[in-house]
Amino acid sequence: MSSLPSDSVLGEARALAASGSWRALATMLESQISTDSHDGEAALLYGEARMRCGEEREALSWLRLAERVLRENGDRAAHRRAVNMIGAAHLAIGDLDAATTAFADALELATQHDDFILMGHASNNLGLIANLQGEREMALSHYRLALPTFQRLGKRLELSACYHNIAITFRDLEQLEEADEHERHAIEYASEGAAPRFACMGRIGRAEIALRRGDAPLAEMTARLAAEELMRLGDPQNEADAHRLVGAACAAQKRSFDALEAFDRALAIARARGHALNEAETLRDRVQVRVAQGEKGLAIADAKAAIAIFTRLGAVAECEALEHRLEQLG
Repeated sequence: MSSLPSDSVLGEARALAASGSWRALATMLESQISTDSHDGEAALLYGEARMRCGEEREALSWLRLAERVLRENGDRAAHRRAVNMIGAAHLAIGDLDAATTAFADALELATQHDDFILMGHASNNLGLIANLQGEREMALSHYRLALPTFQRLGKRLELSACYHNIAITFRDLEQLEEADEHERHAIEYASEGAAPRFACMGRIGRAEIALRRGDAPLAEMTARLAAEELMRLGDPQNEADAHRLVGAACAAQKRSFDALEAFDRALAIARARGHALNEAETLRDRVQVRVAQGEKGLAIADAKAAIAIFTRLGAVAECEALEHRLEQLG
């Protein structure tokens, strides 16, 4: 196995990454690099490809080995990016303590070396965790650090992701107009950056807002279209979220069979990939359908399983809401 891809291979790898062809990229690089690769860019591209394909645990193992090699080789730029990517892998599998530590380390390294783009990424990621744990103002403060950085550097994809994350926080604050405006910005930047995956994330966000406004048919239609496109794009994490939202929209329309079918698809993907947050949110949303069907025992089981995951993630507000639901169920 070669430890250093040729320039032509690396050029092709960059092109595949730019087009979002992550499965093809992972397959190509798998036979081209090893864990002692001295090419930091190739090592990180391979790690990112595995993550984008929903293989976060495999990516984490690879990135840990690559991070050590890059640190020992003195490739500082690639090393600090590897630290941030390790945090992203931990976040996806629900290990928030390790994710927070990695993102904080990446932010410190980026600050030391005036790596502004990584400062934006690390701040954005820390905002995600703060919002998940109910610290909305802290989340917004992280995003407000990241946003102008991405704007100054003209990073459209990063702007799309950041606007989407800000929208989630406003949605959680029930400021739906603000949330919808930020999702529109996210979709706009994703479209300009030719990034269909990011555009789908924005559309899922707008579908969630539509559901909260009481327009379940629109939410369902939007989420179904997003799920189909995300399946084609090979993005299981966001596909699972789209199926969850389809289920919630069907439940709001009192179509329990369709809702359970969508929830089952979301859970199958989330559990196969180890995506803890997707699993917890789907179980939480399925409680409503179990209650509507008179399946009190199953509703209680779903609520308790969701609480266990949300507790591990530090999502206090979610836990409190589900505990209250359990009290209502007796």
